[in-house]
Amino acid sequence: MARVRNLDYRGFYELLRDDLAGYRGEFDEVVLLAPDYFRLLTNLLEDARVPRQARLQIAAALAYFVAPYDVEPEEVYGPLGYLDDLFVCTHVVRELRAMLPTEVLEAAWEAEFDLEATTDAVYERTKQRLGERAAGALAYVGLS
Repeated sequence: MARVRNLDYRGFYELLRDDLAGYRGEFDEVVLLAPDYFRLLTNLLEDARVPRQARLQIAAALAYFVAPYDVEPEEVYGPLGYLDDLFVCTHVVRELRAMLPTEVLEAAWEAEFDLEATTDAVYERTKQRLGERAAGALAYVGLS
């Protein structure tokens, strides 16, 4: 993968992994993917093949991860607070499919699961869980 520069997002990635490490509960199979999607987006942001418009969407999704007052704040909802973050991320990844070659997306995906199938499943589950608040999550970072 061609890198723009050596950016280091490991700190937040490690924070996510540590925060979710022992989580077992409702939506755990989805929630536990948050670090993988964060890593995917940071890998794409560093890839020189990713065009400006795609970068803007990626940056918006990454901003949502760190926004303190999103639709379901982690401070209030605990690990379930990552569901809205995952909704925004998977929304962006689905949009990126039309902008980027499959090999660029797959090169950035480090998880063991199939990217397309996992993204579609996570998107549908989180969208259903958020209901009408899904539109608010996208609007919060200018994606709607």
